[in-house]
Amino acid sequence: MDNNQRGCLAEYLFATECMKRGYQVSMPLMDSSLYDCIVDTGKNLLKLQIKSSIKTPDNDRHNSVHIPLQNNKRYYSKEKIDYFAVWSEFFSGWFVFKNNGEMQSIRVSLTGKNKKYFNNFAFE
Repeated sequence: MDNNQRGCLAEYLFATECMKRGYQVSMPLMDSSLYDCIVDTGKNLLKLQIKSSIKTPDNDRHNSVHIPLQNNKRYYSKEKIDYFAVWSEFFSGWFVFKNNGEMQSIRVSLTGKNKKYFNNFAFE
C-alpha cells in the first residue's frame, strides 16, 4: 500500500470510529481542503487533520514513535484545524489531540505524557 492509499484508508477508518461513537462525520469532496473531515459532536463542528504512521520506535530505550504533523506544503494553524487524529500502526490505535497551532510533530506512546490522547475521542 502506498502513502496515498494509507492516508485515504486512515481517513475512512477514523470516520467509521467516530460514527461508532455517535458522532456525525462530513468529508470534503476535494482533497485540496486543509481538513480531512468535520466531526459534529452535537455541540461543536470540529475540523480534523488525519495522519497515519507505520513508524516504529527509534531505539530500544524509548517505546515511543515520533510522528511529523506539518509538512513543507501546508501549515495547520489552530484557526484552520481544531484537532489532529493520528493512527499509529505500531500502537494499533488513534492519538486524538487538540491543535495548539505550534506543533510540528508529536511523540506518541502508551506510557509518556501523550498517552492520554490514545483512543481519546472525547473532543473536549
